[in-house]
Amino acid sequence: NLGSRPQQSSGINAEYGYEPHQRNAGIIEGRFMEYCQVRKPGTSVDNPEYYTPADFAIGSTIEIFSRKFKIVDCDLYVLKYLEANASKYPAATIESIRAIHADKL
Repeated sequence: NLGSRPQQSSGINAEYGYEPHQRNAGIIEGRFMEYCQVRKPGTSVDNPEYYTPADFAIGSTIEIFSRKFKIVDCDLYVLKYLEANASKYPAATIESIRAIHADKL
């Protein structure tokens, strides 16, 4: 599970990761990443490019520390936050989230 929260004061998008418990999966559950900026793969340390909310559209795949994550869902709080701050976020990202919550609106 991934979480993402925009940092109000700095405009920085921070992510965190949590591995849910899966019986006999051989994966330790718990947080594997704290809130932090995450550099996109293939960008240099001298000129980093970080993930932004535009990268978290439903259906997109992101890579964090050599692990790939497909964005498949989010909660209504995320949609309401993005809609309230629509000028800061790509319309395509907001629409992708709105589409999965159409039945709840």
